[in-house]
Amino acid sequence: MKSTKDCNGSDRKSLHNFLDKIDFRVARTKEELEGAAALVHKEYTKKGYIKNSNSKLRLGMHNAHPQTTTFVATAGKDVIATTTVILDSSVGLPMDEIYHQELNQLRAGDKKICEISMLACDTELFNNGVSMMLNSKKLFLVFSLFKHILDYTKEFLKLDYICITINPKHKITYDFLLFKDMGELKMYDEVNNAPAIAKYINLNTVEKEFKKHDRRERYSMFIQRKTDPGTFSNKYQLTYQDLKYFFVEKTDIFKDAAPSQIAYLQECYPKYDFNEMIYNKPIHAPSFESTSYWEEREEKPSTLKPCLSFNI
Repeated sequence: MKSTKDCNGSDRKSLHNFLDKIDFRVARTKEELEGAAALVHKEYTKKGYIKNSNSKLRLGMHNAHPQTTTFVATAGKDVIATTTVILDSSVGLPMDEIYHQELNQLRAGDKKICEISMLACDTELFNNGVSMMLNSKKLFLVFSLFKHILDYTKEFLKLDYICITINPKHKITYDFLLFKDMGELKMYDEVNNAPAIAKYINLNTVEKEFKKHDRRERYSMFIQRKTDPGTFSNKYQLTYQDLKYFFVEKTDIFKDAAPSQIAYLQECYPKYDFNEMIYNKPIHAPSFESTSYWEEREEKPSTLKPCLSFNI
């Protein structure tokens, strides 16, 4: 794994110039959210993780949750990299679909967890030039996003664990970031049977972990340097029309959702009538308490269609 110290002076200058032109922060407009979803769709389709869709957007039910936060790296008005932080809730995390027992071990003792999902970089940026320099740019795009997420989850949200599922071919990158394995290798049927590994970081011990391994450059980058809190401000909140646009008009996500998932949204947005939004019928949504999400899963294991978190 090459660091900035492994690059020559010209490469380091080029890398810093590249990163200086990029703005890393939470998504603040509907257009940025759509750009992020479009980028994930493009890159995941290109890699064969998902099939091409008419919407050209990669979204899941968790993207509709108000506590979900999408981070973007923008160059001008273009979203060139993105990832999403999904907080745990009554309806679980996307990776609960295959790592439910492993996640429950982290949840024990009322620990607060989240999932990093929908990580993508625009590969069109890396088509020309020297291979190593291109990899450096791509790596530091990912590292910069990770740094913002680390500070957001640790300092701002006060969470205990970050969780993620990755393709095994990217394991070395996440080992470099001190992610630990969680559970065995599993396969995702809905992404062409691609392999997946679950990994996690303990936010309560991550600082000690970097110190223990005496990784000075990484400790400086990920722990000592603090993200400007302003990058977490003015997060865009989805309106009624936004929810209808993304999840009813552009996709069938709400129509295909389990009743408990819609009822959970009704709790999150008590002023919105989701039956009217989805079916144009103002009928009260089913009670979330009447049928739990996990009971529903046992009866209808295929009901949940997770927004799978395969990463670059």
